Amino acid sequence: KEYMDKGGLVPDEVMIGIVESRLAQDDCKEKGWLLDGFPRTGVQAEAMAKAGIEAEKFLLLNVPDDVLIERCVGRRSDPVTGKIYHLTFNPPPEDPE
Repeated sequence: KEYMDKGGLVPDEVMIGIVESRLAQDDCKEKGWLLDGFPRTGVQAEAMAKAGIEAEKFLLLNVPDDVLIERCVGRRSDPVTGKIYHLTFNPPPEDPE
């Protein structure tokens, strides 16, 4: 939470630990699980494989290029706080004058 509150990325080793711990819980073992945006890096994918975590099914979202471009070009980060914003979907607060 401390990384996200600062608007930064959570390090791979922290994310891997969180995911491994959660997927080891009984409800995930019994009912299954869905990961959204994980793994994001090769290191994360390798850690999943090493831990024996394998997905049985994958979902592929077919998104038009213009939508993906809009999502990327609208992103901004606050140089002071490091928080990430999007000009359309999560605009930064107004600057006080």
